[in-house]
Amino acid sequence: MLHSFNLTMANSEVDSSCPDFSNLPDVAWVRIMQSMSLSERAKVARTCRLLNEVFNHPSLWYSQKLNFMGEVHNWSRKKQNIFCTPFYVELIKRFGKYFQNLTIKIDGHFRSIPADLQDILEEVANRCRLETLTIEAGTITSAFHERYGFPPNYSAVKVLANFVQKAFRMKYLHIKSWPMYNQIDTDDCNIFKVLVLNEKLRETLETLMLFWVEGQEWSEREPILFNGDPTEILKVVEGFKYLTTLGIRTPMISDELLQMLASIDRSKLQLLKIFVHYLDPQRQPLFAIPTIQPSTWQALSRRNPDFRVECTIFLNTPNMELSNLLTPNIPLSALVYTKYSKIDPLTLTKVYTQYKETMTKFHSYCDSYFIDNELQEMAQKCINLSEIIYHGEIHSNTVVAIAKARGKFLTRFEVREEKIKVPTEFDDVDEDDVLARGRDGQLVLVNLMKFHMPEEQKQEVLQTMIAEVSEALGTPWKPLK
Repeated sequence: MLHSFNLTMANSEVDSSCPDFSNLPDVAWVRIMQSMSLSERAKVARTCRLLNEVFNHPSLWYSQKLNFMGEVHNWSRKKQNIFCTPFYVELIKRFGKYFQNLTIKIDGHFRSIPADLQDILEEVANRCRLETLTIEAGTITSAFHERYGFPPNYSAVKVLANFVQKAFRMKYLHIKSWPMYNQIDTDDCNIFKVLVLNEKLRETLETLMLFWVEGQEWSEREPILFNGDPTEILKVVEGFKYLTTLGIRTPMISDELLQMLASIDRSKLQLLKIFVHYLDPQRQPLFAIPTIQPSTWQALSRRNPDFRVECTIFLNTPNMELSNLLTPNIPLSALVYTKYSKIDPLTLTKVYTQYKETMTKFHSYCDSYFIDNELQEMAQKCINLSEIIYHGEIHSNTVVAIAKARGKFLTRFEVREEKIKVPTEFDDVDEDDVLARGRDGQLVLVNLMKFHMPEEQKQEVLQTMIAEVSEALGTPWKPLK
């Protein structure tokens, strides 16, 4: 497209049948550039004056993600500045005032920000009109980092805190990580204190996510989630009376917090996202699963009949411990197992018996085995289940059974091809038998034939499975490679 456009602009003698893209309205070019990455936009903008003008269109800068490189560790007293190219800094300086939906991500450890970039970010924080903000301020702080490492510069942390402190129309705030060091526990660096002191934010904030990670992301095993008393979280959330969505980790949750969210002088809570972060309570009492009274869940559901809970399990969590949280009264709509967790079949049994009317999503990114029966039962009994992601071992006939059970109601179905087991003629042979006769009467090693089926035969079974699943779902479907 751009090649034809450049030829048309550069050569008036070009064939008249060649389309003249210079006649496209600006709004069309803006939509095209919105689908490009920042580097691609910059390259396109260099081709001609028209596209350079489109590159400067304010709407292209409403949503931006600022990526910076931090340090590998925080053990050195000498602090290295976060890194970004001069071109990147110039873009932030030039277009930062247009930012409305902003993500700031620092990979590695956050130590310091160069003085010129500090000035630019401070100006951006003062001038932009943020509606959504996501901050990942380096690796999440752990007790190990605080004990043996060094905190970032006070001035650098304050610059990032300014984006929250200066916000006056923000509706969505997600703090994925933040430097939690006692040395910088001040009113303008402690993110919780900054939130409490921003009175304008109390009237606008609708979604608050604290230290939340997605299903395939890693988090520190023993993070510092607050400085001092855990009730600090209660004081923070209490001030935001218009919250409709809250995402927090289990060490931050208490029965008192949920009772406060159910009070009538607040907006109705629509979604509670719980990140289950469990460690052995005898070693780490703070990371025990909190016990929530059934009456508390009932109060939240009475306040809003459409209230739902999404639960993400981070590490291996015993079903007995999880039962403190997953009581029959919780309106569970989504259950996610991260890449580093482990599925307990008893928990899945609880899902399709206690939450068969509320469950809509089941995502599992961890290695798991021998739960085909539970997956089939869940697909059959959870009447509103519309998303299933399962990256563990699964039999091909189970994949087909799930697709047929959910049919066209299943909007997302994801399994990994290398995890699919295909049936063999030796599946029913006793595990103690080493040799067995195949169809041709020849003796073969049972385990070899069970786990090393010829590739041609396996592909034939997979293609049959794909065809059956596609027919059941009413749309073309393939497993992930």
